[in-house]
Amino acid sequence: MKKLFYTLVVPVSVWAIMELLSRCFAGVSVIANSADMKSLFRTLTSTFCFAMALNCNVPMGRMDLSTGAQMYLGCILGGNIALKLGFGGVGVLIGSILVGCLAGFIVGVVFINLRILSMVLGLGMTLIYECISFASYKQQGLMLFGKPGVGILSNIWFIVSVAAMIILFMTYMLQLSVFGYKRRAIRGNQKLAVDSGINIYINCLICYAMAGALVAVSGVFDTAFKGTLNPVLGMSSNNNTFYNMFPMRVGMFLGVFIGNPIIGIFASSISLNILILGMAKLGLDQSLQTIIIFSIFLFFMIYNMNQEKLEYNKRKRERKKIALQHRREMKEMQTQVNRNHITTGS
Repeated sequence: MKKLFYTLVVPVSVWAIMELLSRCFAGVSVIANSADMKSLFRTLTSTFCFAMALNCNVPMGRMDLSTGAQMYLGCILGGNIALKLGFGGVGVLIGSILVGCLAGFIVGVVFINLRILSMVLGLGMTLIYECISFASYKQQGLMLFGKPGVGILSNIWFIVSVAAMIILFMTYMLQLSVFGYKRRAIRGNQKLAVDSGINIYINCLICYAMAGALVAVSGVFDTAFKGTLNPVLGMSSNNNTFYNMFPMRVGMFLGVFIGNPIIGIFASSISLNILILGMAKLGLDQSLQTIIIFSIFLFFMIYNMNQEKLEYNKRKRERKKIALQHRREMKEMQTQVNRNHITTGS
């Protein structure tokens, strides 16, 4: 029950606040009809998958800034290949996953062989992948609007099924499998993990490949929601990476209390998308929404980075309180002893 409470407290609190604001200032509910529900689940799956992709590498000390470019490459190449072969929405999803997985795997291979800093390597691979995506298919990107057979990507039950399968798969991989055990050992102490016989390079490659596959899933559902995915240049794809750092960080924080970071990231993704949907119902423009979201992220990171200091100050105040209480009790005991001496002498 305690874990269930921590899982639901943030999404329910965000929903309650946005519902109150929406009804007071806009006269509507945050989730008023099936279209709102469909939109929520579609953006939720996209956000959750991208945040999970970041969770594959960031906790290990590998800040891969190429994840956004991997999303564009996987969706544009894999999605268009699937459409040309006559496959429907499921084929677009599978094709994007395969290309995205390959893109992530290549970044991992370069990383473990050249030993370049992950952030620097991510910037370089971002430029390469963005150029390939931009040059492919006459700079048209991926168009799903009006394509036959892609309607399933907007089906709410298909979206929920994909999200459930990803949660189960990632829970098994990161929490229950031998790979997940080794990953946690590497995260704890890489040198001790190597000395114990763990192949850190294979583990790294799997993390990069999974991240590429997950961002491809995110890109497919985002494209299904918007209709098109236009290629970008100049490292603009990094916007997706920084944007989804918020649910990833909050999810890791919740995961400590829940006991499962995957469920924590899912709960934080729900909260973020409810917040966005509520701000849209209030009529706030995109720039103001971005300011609000990143301001909340900034305050959260300030709290999270200073959590140990806050805990230390809390323990210090408790020790001070105990010391004052002890001093007060000793003073009362001394007063009582003096009274006894006076009574005995008289």
